[in-house]
Amino acid sequence: MRMRGFVAGGLIGIAAGIILSRKKPGSVEWFIRRADQLMTGAKHKMIEQVLNRRFGAEERGGEHDAGKAESGSSWNTIRSLINADARVKHEAERILAEAGDAASEQDKPH
Repeated sequence: MRMRGFVAGGLIGIAAGIILSRKKPGSVEWFIRRADQLMTGAKHKMIEQVLNRRFGAEERGGEHDAGKAESGSSWNTIRSLINADARVKHEAERILAEAGDAASEQDKPH
């Protein structure tokens, strides 16, 4: 994208925001909240797809339901991420040692 297009788009967006905020003051806030929700949802979907593709996890429906989160599965994913790279594993062990973590042998990365 050219710089002119970026600047022009920014100016048009600012002008639209000013006009909209004068006519309906609450509409800009609503739009920003909705855009934030959409971007957060897209981010979570992308992260889940990357993790599923990277580690071959099977599809799980309704993972984001309140009270139904599989904490064991989350810890297994974290362990597999740590074990994927020797440098990351070494750094995680160093951080745990510095923090004085008294975790059991089961909770330490293997």
